[in-house]
Amino acid sequence: MAEKQYRHEIKRLLSPAQRLLLEQRIRAVMPRDIHSGDDGSYSIRSIYFDTAADRAYTEKEAGISEREKIRIRFYNHQDDLIKLERKEKRGNLIYKDSMAISRETVEAMMQGDYSSLPGYCNPLSDRIYGTAHSEGLRPAVVIDYVRMAYVFPVNHVRVTFDSALEAAGPGLPIWTPEGGYDVLAEDTILEIKYDNYLPEHICRLLNSVSAPQMALSKYVLCRNNLLWKQGDFIGGKE
Repeated sequence: MAEKQYRHEIKRLLSPAQRLLLEQRIRAVMPRDIHSGDDGSYSIRSIYFDTAADRAYTEKEAGISEREKIRIRFYNHQDDLIKLERKEKRGNLIYKDSMAISRETVEAMMQGDYSSLPGYCNPLSDRIYGTAHSEGLRPAVVIDYVRMAYVFPVNHVRVTFDSALEAAGPGLPIWTPEGGYDVLAEDTILEIKYDNYLPEHICRLLNSVSAPQMALSKYVLCRNNLLWKQGDFIGGKE
């Protein structure tokens, strides 16, 4: 089995003015992601799953450095590419497993039916199937946001600006553009991912805007927002 290749991940929260300035500078040295739309952006819908004991949520709130999240993700409200993903976190290092699944599998999983996963004959789907049966996996929150992504080939650097973050319960009609509650107003989450080191000129640009590194989790932010709206808030740190 090949050794896992972890990547570095840094997150910062930007005000509208900080985002405008920094994106202008990044755009001058990094091309946009090839999957971007005409305006350079694309929308992402992620459905996060958690255990009956809310393991992913509570581990993040407790500050546990080694943890995992399971999600389904698709783009621009289309079902032509749907990904089942498991994201592993170790401090500021991340590792992500990903595989394509069908719309029918998504709809079954939303109803708590994971019986189609073993049929993919994939270690990732087998692992998630095992978690579903041992820990009571279920959909926890639907998250929407708009992403602008820039890439640089050295060390596979990827800089993304994620805005218009919204949270909804798992009952949301997932194949429609209907959204949920606004979470961050006009602020933007900046994410920087890279393999071994961040090239110096990109590092300088990123540090030219005074925005501290933060332990931001879209899942926890949106879960807390949704629970607050429902009057059942259980978080405290995020």
